Amino acid sequence: MDILGQYKLESNYYLYNCNQTYDLENNIGEIEIPEFTMEHINMIDTHYKTYMSQVNEIIYDDNEICVNQLSDIFELNELFLEHVDNIEELTHIMNKYNSQLTVDGKTNDYTSIRTDKIRMYLKEIQPIIKNDEDNLKLVLILLSNQY
Repeated sequence: MDILGQYKLESNYYLYNCNQTYDLENNIGEIEIPEFTMEHINMIDTHYKTYMSQVNEIIYDDNEICVNQLSDIFELNELFLEHVDNIEELTHIMNKYNSQLTVDGKTNDYTSIRTDKIRMYLKEIQPIIKNDEDNLKLVLILLSNQY
């Protein structure tokens, strides 16, 4: 093989390696959009209601109930109402979240829609889920105080 052929082969190898390492356009893997469906919302709701059902098991006598227990029961009711609001809001956001790609599914808007969905998941959906988790932790603390 002559010098020119060797040089061309090395150049191609060098360009190939540069493209593999530095070609951002072709080498960035597509960020996966988190899936968020009604099934996820139902799971959150079911998990919450399994613990909330214990509220009905709290047996108390009207003569023996103390202010703290009554306050805890009212707080449990408030937390449950907040949970119901969270589920309604998640359902509304889920409909918006899942309709974006099908309604606006043009190829030139694909990247911006994906970015919007990721942003929506991180900025709108996750905070509501986190709020509901914190809500459930409070429910568990209040339930543990009741027994």
